[in-house]
Amino acid sequence: MDKKKQRSLNKWLKEQSKLAKRWLMIAIGLGVLSSLFLLAQAALIATILHQLIIEHVDKHELIPHFAGLIVAVAGRAACAWGREIAGFKCGEQVRIYIRQLILDKLRELGPTYIKGKPAGTWATLVLEQVEEMQEFFSKYLPQMSLAVAVPVIILVVVFPINWAAGLIFLVTAPLVPIFMALVGMKAADANRKNFKALQRLSGHFYDRLQSMTTIRLFNRTNAETEVLHGASEVFRKRTMDVLRLAFLSSAVLEFFTSISIAITAVYFGFSYIGELNFGHYGVGVTLFAGLFILILAPEFYQPLRDLGTFYHAKAQA
Repeated sequence: MDKKKQRSLNKWLKEQSKLAKRWLMIAIGLGVLSSLFLLAQAALIATILHQLIIEHVDKHELIPHFAGLIVAVAGRAACAWGREIAGFKCGEQVRIYIRQLILDKLRELGPTYIKGKPAGTWATLVLEQVEEMQEFFSKYLPQMSLAVAVPVIILVVVFPINWAAGLIFLVTAPLVPIFMALVGMKAADANRKNFKALQRLSGHFYDRLQSMTTIRLFNRTNAETEVLHGASEVFRKRTMDVLRLAFLSSAVLEFFTSISIAITAVYFGFSYIGELNFGHYGVGVTLFAGLFILILAPEFYQPLRDLGTFYHAKAQA
């Protein structure tokens, strides 16, 4: 598929999301709200540990903090639940509309055109391949917005506490989408080939299933079995190619996020033993600041990792 056609198809897919814009905005809003609960959760955990370890505050005085922590955890869980429902509703509305578009187009083209391809190919298109669009609208599109919004929110909170940690986040964050895109382009190409193999396999199987009696009468059972075996073998190889690239993509994302988190941890470790004396605003690096930022470090990269996980949904759609 050439780049121009791919861009036009991506644009068309995004335009279809307007049909369920309300559910899409709800999913994004709940994702942003979940990040605010995350900040509260991290701040409460860091405060509790700082009070207990450094200031030796009696644990009974921290009961309101523990109650707040429970509320924050429950809030994140509720947001995650709401996001799943809103995402599903968004994908459901768009899928119903697109399936109707296909059926209307087939009715317009007429039986002569439809007979030009095996019935199994049309069945796969209308049923299976339309279903494959679900994750694009329910997860990938909301995650595109959250992959920008959530890291920005975390940076806005981290920079006033420690500019060095914020700078580490800011410099290392672009590495994740860059390498994700490099691996993702190859995965998208493999995924398109996989879909073509699936269409051929479905068409072969469905047509042979309908013609089972004729195949037996002409004693072509073994020959048709070999044909199906060959088509399924091609599909198996191309599926494994897609999976191999998907695992490679995950490994690349995990590697760079782990390196970035490790740099942050090393910075705070050397700061605590007095080897590094920068990044703070004249008050020194406190236990609260270190714990708060280290708790947020994995969550800063998580939206980008999730976007990488859902990237295959774009190729499928």
